[in-house]
Amino acid sequence: MTMYTESLRAFLKPVLAYLDDESVSEIMINGPTDVWIERKGRLIKTDASFSDEGLLGAARNMAQFVGRPLSEERPRLDARLPDGSRIHVVIPPIARNGTTISIRKFFKDKLTIDSLLKFKSLTKPMARLIEAGIATKLNMLVAGGTGSGKTTLLNIVSSLIPDEERILTIEDSAELQLNQSHIVAFESRPADKFGKGAVDMGDLLHSALRLRPDRIVVGEVRGGEAFHLMQAMNTGHGGSLATTHANTPTDTLRRIESLCLMSSVELPMVAVRAQVASAINFVICCERLHDGSRKTIALSEVLPLTEKGEYRTQDIFVFTPVAKDEHGNILGYHAPTGIIPNFIQKARAYGFDDLDDAFFDPATYGVPPPPSFHVGEAYTLRWAPSLKHREQGLPDPAHFKEDWARFEEVLRNAAPDGPVSGPKQAAPPSKPAAAPPPPMKAAPALRPSLPPRPPPSQDDDKTPPPTRNPFAEQEDTRASPPSEPLVQVSEDLLAEAPPARNTPPPRRPPPAPARPGAPPPNTLRAGATPTRRPPGPPPAPSDDLDEDEDDDRPKTELNTSEKTQIRPAPERPRR
Repeated sequence: MTMYTESLRAFLKPVLAYLDDESVSEIMINGPTDVWIERKGRLIKTDASFSDEGLLGAARNMAQFVGRPLSEERPRLDARLPDGSRIHVVIPPIARNGTTISIRKFFKDKLTIDSLLKFKSLTKPMARLIEAGIATKLNMLVAGGTGSGKTTLLNIVSSLIPDEERILTIEDSAELQLNQSHIVAFESRPADKFGKGAVDMGDLLHSALRLRPDRIVVGEVRGGEAFHLMQAMNTGHGGSLATTHANTPTDTLRRIESLCLMSSVELPMVAVRAQVASAINFVICCERLHDGSRKTIALSEVLPLTEKGEYRTQDIFVFTPVAKDEHGNILGYHAPTGIIPNFIQKARAYGFDDLDDAFFDPATYGVPPPPSFHVGEAYTLRWAPSLKHREQGLPDPAHFKEDWARFEEVLRNAAPDGPVSGPKQAAPPSKPAAAPPPPMKAAPALRPSLPPRPPPSQDDDKTPPPTRNPFAEQEDTRASPPSEPLVQVSEDLLAEAPPARNTPPPRRPPPAPARPGAPPPNTLRAGATPTRRPPGPPPAPSDDLDEDEDDDRPKTELNTSEKTQIRPAPERPRR
């Protein structure tokens, strides 16, 4: 045990017992005093608690081990523990409940196909079909939701790759555990605190294409690197594997398409869809059910695009849930849909002679055909012998319902706790009956009802009040033109209106005619001095606005609103 492992175990002492417990698959720390675990697919709250400083110290210790920054500027961390467990850390203030840590543990013993068969995650025919896809170098995607077992399933599928091939793995955080002898593992690196030194998965994919890979295995596609992966799959690097987040096979293709559009390469939508549809050949979907069990719910083949450019997939094997027992466990079965895949001839040429038409017939395994699955639209389908009637579009025979009811009874009796008590569920029909349409409600009026108009007033003002609908008034005016204007002003108001304040001032009277022999105005005799105004304060200019207030004042001054003001000469005192 290294010094780092000892220090980390000291920081994680409150949950150390759960780290050593093999039945615990995940530890979720939602804060110093809120700790949960997952055991056999079910969440359980624990009494473990941390101190704020101790929990933050454990998170920083994890970041120091993987050499990645964890600070307020970079409050998120993807890393792994020495035993291979995957962790994700979010620190305050982003995490409002305190430092949040999720530790997803992996089995110490590497899982194989036999382990999945033991857990009833899939069946032997499904494992055989996946093995045929690996041997024929089909490009596969493992899709599912969070915690559905995508990485575990990818590890198991990757173990089927022959040992003599050169495998390059590309991951954000190292999680794959392959047993082959010739493996080259790459791991992306984020930028440092100065924003330099970042190496993303797209760069690693570019390097992987120069290193002569026989297989390229990508841990999880979540960004623009999906475009480079599609280019690698379309340029002769067959047998590549990857995982992504999606629910159904068709959603998986749409998800990859959206990720390709996140790259810096700009391509039209039609070109991207053509690349995705030709690059991916097979999709494996897994899901975590309500009872906590993880199942492989679909093995699907990808078909060419439709004439309209839409994706097409067809399910080869599916998981069909039938009922739920008294303990909440989901009862169901895996079965082929009866559709024969298109790559079956190539698989038989590679030595898989057991993959004949009867291999894809549900009657071969004594189970009823699945009631629902995805098929390729407008595509020629080849059905198994017991389902040949579907090629002519004929409905299923009547005994299919009876076989379903008997199979459900056998499935209930074969449950670990015996038959389920309570009323039996009726056999599901081949097509669910349509529910009766709800009663039609009265269509709402296009325009809300208007309030009644008030009685006409006796005044002459016809201006509509604010509560009146202007649109209704417009309709009335269009119907019958008004005989009088809508707005009128009373004559009394016009008569009592005060004079405008900006009335132009009266004009200056013309000057009187000059007397004979008198000198012209504004002229001085030779040697005469100009008349000076006696000392005193200058007279205040008159204002037209104050006429009403100064009516009693003698108006001896002329209008002062002109630019040039002429004042009479003062009288000389008599001697």
